[in-house]
Amino acid sequence: MSNRKITCCLVAFYIAISFLAGCIPEDSLQWSADGSKGIYSKKDALFLVDGSTGSLTQIAPKESTTIWPAISPDGSQFAYGQIIKVDDFNSAFKLLLPTQAKEIKEHAEILKQKILNDGIKDANLPSLEGYSNEQHTAWVDRYLIEKADNQLSQKIGPEIIKKTKEKGLTYYQLVIAPAADPNGKKVLTISSQSLWRILFSPDSKFVAYVSDRITGKEFEVGFDLYLACPSKNINAAFVASAVSIGYDFRPDSRAIAYLEPEDKNFKDQKIVPGSLFEKTIIDPNGQFLVSTEKLDSNDSQMKYTCSGPTKAYAGVVYCSWMKVAYARDSRIFFSSTKISLPSSKLDTDNGSVFCCDTLTGAVSDILPQIAIDFTQGNYHLFTLSHDSRKILFPGKKNTFGIYALGPDIESSKILVDANEGFGEDAPPKLAAEWKGSNQISCLVSEKSHYLTADPNTPHRRKEIVILDTEGKLVKILSKDWPDELLDY
Repeated sequence: MSNRKITCCLVAFYIAISFLAGCIPEDSLQWSADGSKGIYSKKDALFLVDGSTGSLTQIAPKESTTIWPAISPDGSQFAYGQIIKVDDFNSAFKLLLPTQAKEIKEHAEILKQKILNDGIKDANLPSLEGYSNEQHTAWVDRYLIEKADNQLSQKIGPEIIKKTKEKGLTYYQLVIAPAADPNGKKVLTISSQSLWRILFSPDSKFVAYVSDRITGKEFEVGFDLYLACPSKNINAAFVASAVSIGYDFRPDSRAIAYLEPEDKNFKDQKIVPGSLFEKTIIDPNGQFLVSTEKLDSNDSQMKYTCSGPTKAYAGVVYCSWMKVAYARDSRIFFSSTKISLPSSKLDTDNGSVFCCDTLTGAVSDILPQIAIDFTQGNYHLFTLSHDSRKILFPGKKNTFGIYALGPDIESSKILVDANEGFGEDAPPKLAAEWKGSNQISCLVSEKSHYLTADPNTPHRRKEIVILDTEGKLVKILSKDWPDELLDY
């Protein structure tokens, strides 16, 4: 058997014992670097949070935004994905990214020729071979119908035309606004594909995001990574394709790290060999490294691509849920699965958090087995502290702890243990996050000792609390929030 086949067999074996145990909670609470401002996403409604008082400012109503928005490190800006329902197709189509519009046109032409040659079967438009993304398929089908000539319309028939036009169609806006004036919104990008996990660069000059790939179903085949640069009016500079959702900016904002698979044609494979990459986006002179390309000789619209050098640092077992986090020195932390030969089939979980020293190239597993066992497959939700000396890691049933690195290891502790856990094993309802350098925000149960002295007399609801690193209660952040925002 070839080395490649051995690797693939091992990867298939580790699917069941590693990444499938967890995913990512849809709701989120993110903080500025000093913890003074936060952004809270609950059932796709959006709120700014005052870090001192806990007071809320609603930005967007329920089911109108995509999940995992961002707040800038200095707390001055926030960004999110806005969901827009299409009323007028032609007007909406003109707003899309040029690359997406071009792909939709090309794929609609493929379907047109297929229908003219083979006709309609089973009273449905033919499928687009190799493309299973439902959003992309909906745009292609609608473009085909809207632009159909008489010959094509007769082939398709009025019933299918009517049914296709009645299907809901949406596009997505990448929106940025100042925290001091939430209504002063600016649209950076308009996409036919959903936008996920938005992130500001440390200097707040860039906004990164990932979007669904058109070659697969959401969450299964990785994401396409883009950078928006508001100061240069660049709304979408392509960085890499099929990356995991947990990318990160280098602390100096001059590079971005991500995990990418070796083979981007996933098909039925959910986990494949991959690598940890770092792409330089700013040169030593402060120049944004981006190339431009005309999409058509008669078209003034441009395609932007990040053209900086890319360096591979470590081989990984890739999964679209994996996470990367830069330390404040030359290290990069990332989640993955470890594989050794010979390998015991009695292993229950071989996933962990690893550290790559970008100067020496050395890679080390940083979590002891007791911490891996505690996470119950949720190690990909680890969060590195601002001083890079501690890691928040979630366990099953919304428990979590702190793992201290290096000489501080003795200060590692469980802050919410199994006695106060709630819900299912994975994922947590709301991941714990660092609030400034020495505080943590987290969701706790009605029976938590942070809310009641007697677990037999529970508090009236779950709450989001602020703790210090010793596990002492600082405040109940959500005490004045409406009940529907704590409905977990």
